[in-house]
Amino acid sequence: MYTLALAFWLSLTGQALAPADEDPLRISDEMRQFLDTKFSRGCDSFERLQTLVQAVFRDNELKFSYEPHTRTAADTFSKKSGNCVSFTFLFIAMARQLGLDARFREVDIAPIWTQVGDLVSLSGHVNVAIFIEGRGYSVDLFPQVNRIDLGGRVVTDDRALAHFYSNRGVEHLAAGRPELAIEYFRKAVRSDPTMACAWTNMGVALTRIGAFRDAESSHQKALQVEPGDLVAISNLAALYERIGRTHDAGRYQEKARKLQQKNPYYHFSLGLKSYMAGQYREAVVEYRAALKLRPKEHYFHMALAKAYLRLGEMDKVGPCLKQALKNAPDENSKRRYNEKLDWLLAHQHSS
Repeated sequence: MYTLALAFWLSLTGQALAPADEDPLRISDEMRQFLDTKFSRGCDSFERLQTLVQAVFRDNELKFSYEPHTRTAADTFSKKSGNCVSFTFLFIAMARQLGLDARFREVDIAPIWTQVGDLVSLSGHVNVAIFIEGRGYSVDLFPQVNRIDLGGRVVTDDRALAHFYSNRGVEHLAAGRPELAIEYFRKAVRSDPTMACAWTNMGVALTRIGAFRDAESSHQKALQVEPGDLVAISNLAALYERIGRTHDAGRYQEKARKLQQKNPYYHFSLGLKSYMAGQYREAVVEYRAALKLRPKEHYFHMALAKAYLRLGEMDKVGPCLKQALKNAPDENSKRRYNEKLDWLLAHQHSS
């Protein structure tokens, strides 16, 4: 995952340092040697892609594994681990070294809120897009190649660099280094001034050091880029409340509330919370609200099926699973939903 934006701050600490001058896509001598020993010059582009996937995930010299740290391609190769940004930079750097048309791709996923140090963060996802003879293939944090489906967008290297620097900034902010974090966020917005989350992240970091006016400007810049950005609006509400501008705080809190009601993922998160608490009827209400706003989200249908299953309403489980299967984005998801349908059919026959 990459960290898109910070929801709010929980404490104030910090020290000043200078960000390293680094090239996240740099190929090290060790990486070149690794590629030279694994690839023959005669294989075609798709064979190179398949071999690279196997080398990254299966080869004992590398065998990449997930770890929640943002690293350059060379450092990821050395450490053999990193997050999705680290993996994507590593894979694209090596793929380009092999002459493949490799690009960065932002992927649409349900928002994931997590604790990062003393911060609450909203995470998103990036992966690799490879283009061979007019066809697009995606490579992600698992050892296989898929045809590119809907639900994502190929982005420029500058945009990818902005994700890298923003992630690094979040990590420094969570570690109590807001001044260093601000420098990384500045590098992020210089790479791509349209990245709203980097402006929002910088606003949080500026709040950390008491630069409230600059923090307000940074959040407002995020809203210029994305007028309906819920995180920026929520952060502004919290900032105004903190500095005693209660009228403005209330205004932005109301904006945030209205946006939440129109956000299918907000309803999905409420449904998931109810489901985990054993409140399955309430979960159904929220899942249905989410589906009304985004009817083709396959895992919304799957979640609704699970809630109906818990309620014993078996006649409603099958239709939900069929909708999940119909809207599944890849073969893995389709196979999983087919298995669920087979189980349901067998269960109904045995009842």
